[in-house]
Amino acid sequence: KWRSNPAPYASVSLSNLSTPHAPGWWHAHERTQPEQRIEYSFGDAQQINVPGDWNSQDERLFFYEGTVWYQREFHFTPKQQARTFLYFGAVNRHADVWLNGEHLGSHHVGFTPFCFETSGKLAEGENSIVVRVDNRRRAEDVPANRTDWWNYGGITREVALLETPTTFIRSWELKLDEGGTRVLGSVQLDGPKARSTSVRVEIEGVVDALDVESDTNGRATFEVPWPVDASLWSPESPTLYNVALTAIDDAASDRVGFRTIRTRGKAILLNDEEVFLRGICLHEEAPDRPGRAWSENDARTLLGWAKELGCNYVRLAHYTHNEHMLRVADELGLMVWAEIPVYWVLDFENPITQGYAKAHLS
Repeated sequence: KWRSNPAPYASVSLSNLSTPHAPGWWHAHERTQPEQRIEYSFGDAQQINVPGDWNSQDERLFFYEGTVWYQREFHFTPKQQARTFLYFGAVNRHADVWLNGEHLGSHHVGFTPFCFETSGKLAEGENSIVVRVDNRRRAEDVPANRTDWWNYGGITREVALLETPTTFIRSWELKLDEGGTRVLGSVQLDGPKARSTSVRVEIEGVVDALDVESDTNGRATFEVPWPVDASLWSPESPTLYNVALTAIDDAASDRVGFRTIRTRGKAILLNDEEVFLRGICLHEEAPDRPGRAWSENDARTLLGWAKELGCNYVRLAHYTHNEHMLRVADELGLMVWAEIPVYWVLDFENPITQGYAKAHLS
């Protein structure tokens, strides 16, 4: 598993090209002969921190809205019987990604994670990633041309090269039913052995060991009683339970809190008790440096300030924040009002806009 280094690591070159022609920048060619018609060079380009926005790292880019090209080389040694995925926590806002000159795909939502499978596409030895980032605002975007926050551009969250078994745990969900009496769960497997496969579920203090079998779609579901002596999550007592999932050669773990939340008239009920929300709004702004917040330390500082103010909830305005904010909020005992940027003037008659809005919810 590879993660981006918080030290300067990515070469960037500036360009307003919208559709470059082959041989394009994505090949990251370097001139070897004076007569070669290569009008750029990543080799001597400036360095930039990733994760990070470009606005706060170079005063020339403070107000810049346009295209920046990123490039990084890395060494890779493949493992037997493994799949690989190139993961981005977020890129604001239009991203195109190439691996060794091959276009992996595009992503056009600036605040959500995405990944591309790179199994069989990575070379043994040296590899090159090129990412074209364009943060220009467009009428069909979500958010659109008008916002009231800074339009940070760049690879603003963590990047990782993930290795998994050929069949792996793609996703899982755990929650209490509406009555708070049963735990409902599901696990989604991905791979050639996803069907009819045993999945073991362990929830400390709730389920010692439960084996369930996936269906023909690779999905396993289960429900178990909620123990009468177990503790529900609340701001006053933010109890988290260790969860472990195993299937074939893969394993996953997490820490989650169980709670119910519903409304009764104008009242909000947490675990069937009326709660009064005391909170503040937060943008994803770094607390001790210019630019975007993205790290666990950023989350602990921002949410720690909220706790010092006596908050029991925070509103994460106006877009999807990084996952550290949600995990640390669970740990500190803060409820979260999460939002998506379906905000102000949007072209909802445009199917592209509708698709971007739905992508924020997926």
